[in-house]
Parts: sequence; structure tokens; C-alpha cells
Amino acid sequence: MSGAVKKAQPSRKGKKAWRKNVDISDVIEGQEELRAIERIVGHSGELKDEELFTIDTMGDSGIKRQLAKDKPLKVDEILQQRSAVPAVKTKNPFKKPEMTDKVVSRHESDHIQKMLKRKGNDNTVTQQKKKKKVDEPKKTYDLWGEDNKEEEKPVNDYLPRKQKPKAPQTLSQKPAALVHMPAIETPHAGASYNPEAEAHQQLIAEAVKAEERKAEIIAKLQEQLSYREELKLLASEEAQTMEEEDEDLEDKEGDDQETKKRKAAARKTRRERNKEARLANEAMLRKQKLHEKSIRQQIDKLREIEAEIEKKEEELETLAEKKEERKSEEEKKGHKKLGKYQVPELPIDVQLTDELCATLRQLKVKSI
Repeated sequence: MSGAVKKAQPSRKGKKAWRKNVDISDVIEGQEELRAIERIVGHSGELKDEELFTIDTMGDSGIKRQLAKDKPLKVDEILQQRSAVPAVKTKNPFKKPEMTDKVVSRHESDHIQKMLKRKGNDNTVTQQKKKKKVDEPKKTYDLWGEDNKEEEKPVNDYLPRKQKPKAPQTLSQKPAALVHMPAIETPHAGASYNPEAEAHQQLIAEAVKAEERKAEIIAKLQEQLSYREELKLLASEEAQTMEEEDEDLEDKEGDDQETKKRKAAARKTRRERNKEARLANEAMLRKQKLHEKSIRQQIDKLREIEAEIEKKEEELETLAEKKEERKSEEEKKGHKKLGKYQVPELPIDVQLTDELCATLRQLKVKSI
């Protein structure tokens, strides 16, 4: 047999040869069919759905005959589950209880209990009465169903179960920064190569504030770490104070000895002792009166004190609200700490007025 004659493939090298030798007969035939339909029926966009499409309610007789020929095998028909009668349910006599490291099956535990009862006294075994468990249904085994796992109970069921640690609620929540912040932050309008005057001035002001904050922090650190000049004179001042204290102690010791001699020489009379007791009593009464007076003044100023307390409470509430707002804003911006490390802020990329350029060609690339 001679094979089918292959059509020669013309050359398509170059645009002219491609246009000349390309086969567009299929496209032309399709266009001709569309034009013929338009001449007979009209434009498809102006027709209704009922005129364009038809619903086949009879079916194809050829497909029906084809399906009748393609019958399944007799073996497959026999093995198909077409019976209305359910499968026979019986116990599995060949299944043995599987022993694990920590869990024992119910069958095994019952067998152990029976063995223990046999080892005990015969009287105790006979006295025990077996109660039928009415509530529990009988165990069945489906031959064609899935393997039904027996209920398993732990060996040490008398011990309390170890509770799992409760996961925090925030574990299932998204961080606020992922919700509120965009995936890619757009730069400030003043960072453009040819920005507007207002946007550029705003960006410069932000950069100045950031530099001022850094300068303040550096100044505070230098003040804390620097060696103060007052400490240089501390040693000489301490030596002088020690000498003065020694001189004062010597003078006091001499004065104390003189006063002791005077006290030993002169004794108080009854009149003097009564006078001292009277003066002490008067001082105590005076102190008590002053205390009572202060209490009365506080009672008179009770409304003022209540107003002050309310004012302080309002101030504390406002401070707490501001703290919460600041905390939520920081969470939205993202945490600035990663464990024990502080995440440094990126410097603000700003150009001075002299560095601005009118076109992209004049833009100078900064080295990183």
C-alpha cells in the first residue's frame, strides 16, 4: 500500500514568503459560512434565543445503540452491590487485642479482672453477682464495613489527666500592623526628585525633628557618662569636713563634762519640777487643740477635697486613655523591639533645596 501523498511545504522564510505561502483557507471557509447564514437568517445579534437554539427532547438513536453494545462484564455485574438485604453482622473471632505502651483495650482489662478473681477465694467469687448491662448495646462487627476501633482506656486511669496549656487569644489574631499598615509603604511626597514646595518643607521639618531627638538622647547619655568636675573637689572637701567634725567632737566632750559637773552640783526643787510638769501638760493640750483645729478645717473643706479627688481621677483616666491610644498606634505601626533588641529607625531620605533637580537626567545617584 502506498502511503498518503504529503503536501509539499512551501518556503516561509521572510515576511513576503510567509504572506504568499501561508494557508488561510480555513479562515476563508468560516467567513463564507457566516456570510451565508447572515444572508438566509440574518445577523445573530438581532435574533432571539429561540431562533438561534433548539432543545433536543428526542435524543440520538445512534448513541443509544452504542451504549447497548458497551455492556459491562458478567463478573462486574455479579460483584456489584445491588442487593436490598443488608450484610450479615457478626463478631470478628480472629481479632486480637492490640497492646500499646500506655493504653490497654477494654477486652484485655476485663480478662485481667477475671484472672484476679480466679486467684482469690472461691467464697468471694461465688458471692459476687453479675449485673447485666441493659443500657449498653451488644457489640457487632460489619464484615464489609470499616474497622471499628474498640474503646480504649488508659492504664493509669486513677491518676489525674495532664491538662494542656491554654493558648492565648492573641495567637489566633493577626497583628495590628498587618491589618492597618500597607504591605509596601509609599514614600513621602517631598522625597520626589521634583517635589512641591509645601511637601518638601514638611519632609525637611520631619527630618529636623528626628535629628533633634537624636541629639537630645546623645546629650543625655554624655551627661550621665561624663565625669563631673565637682567630683574632683570631693576628696579635699571630705578631708576638711572630717577635721571639722573631729574638732566639734572634742569641744562637745569638754562641754558635756562641764554640764555634768553643774547638774551634779545643783538639784531641782519641788517648785521647779511642778513648773516643768505644768508646761509639758500645756504643750500637750496645745498640740491636741491644733490637731482638732486641723481636723475641723479638713471637714469644712470636704467639698473642695472631693472636687480635687474627682479632678485627679479624671486626670488619671485621661492619662490611661492616652496611654491606650498611644499603645494601639504603636501596635498599628509595628513593634520597635524584636526580643531584647531595638529595631533602629531608617533615616529620612530628604534632599536639600540646592540638591533638587528639574529633570530625571540631572538626578544624582546616592551611594548606599
